[in-house]
Amino acid sequence: MKCIKSTKSNTSYKAGHIVRVEDKEADLKVSTGAWEFTPKSEWKKEVRGNQVTTEVEEKPKKKKAKKQD
Repeated sequence: MKCIKSTKSNTSYKAGHIVRVEDKEADLKVSTGAWEFTPKSEWKKEVRGNQVTTEVEEKPKKKKAKKQD
């Protein structure tokens, strides 16, 4: 599997759209000049979107007072 990015807009895809396809299909599309190879990391970003990570602050635990007998 290879990732390819469209360089020109057509009826199916806008310019910059990234697709993951089989090796032979990727080679054929890239040879037309309307597509170029792109890293898998760019494809992952497009598929997953911008994931926002949030940090959670832990509240300090209260210590229990010891009972005196």
